[in-house]
Amino acid sequence: METTAPKDNYGLSFGLVAGLIACIITLAQYLGGLNAYLSPLGYLTYAAIIILALMAGLRKKKANEGYLEFGEALKTTFTVFAIALVLQTLFTYILLNFIDVSFKEALTQEIMTKSEEMMRKFGATDEQIDKAMENERGKDPFSLSRVMLGYAISCILAFIICLIISVSIKKSKPVFNNI
Repeated sequence: METTAPKDNYGLSFGLVAGLIACIITLAQYLGGLNAYLSPLGYLTYAAIIILALMAGLRKKKANEGYLEFGEALKTTFTVFAIALVLQTLFTYILLNFIDVSFKEALTQEIMTKSEEMMRKFGATDEQIDKAMENERGKDPFSLSRVMLGYAISCILAFIICLIISVSIKKSKPVFNNI
């Protein structure tokens, strides 16, 4: 019986690494407190995932003798994002809903405060602010349904990023080989 070597799955392996990095950054933000958790430090997560998605695509291209069709590039890069984001989402959900619920409550209050400040900055009336705050009061921004909705929205944005990466790294094999 003949066996073939499994195809290298760069999206999976780079996605797991990106997910681990995303969880480490999230943990560092959590350990830094509310201000660190809500700081722009979180953008490092997306930068790391973008770099690792690009690296996965380039590694796949190199393994294919310098050629990579657009569809394969998109599949590889999006796999990195999907895996990394789901790992970060699960980590955050577990952290805030099971490990440190008091941090979640403080975070929820801080988010409400910052939302009100932002609405004032953009010129919303007191009535509009009160209505928006009342609408959100009592809702859990870290419930499973909201966290999954956030994951879905992140995947849509990630897909757009992956389209750009894939267009930039694709290289089709020539139709005719000149020998």
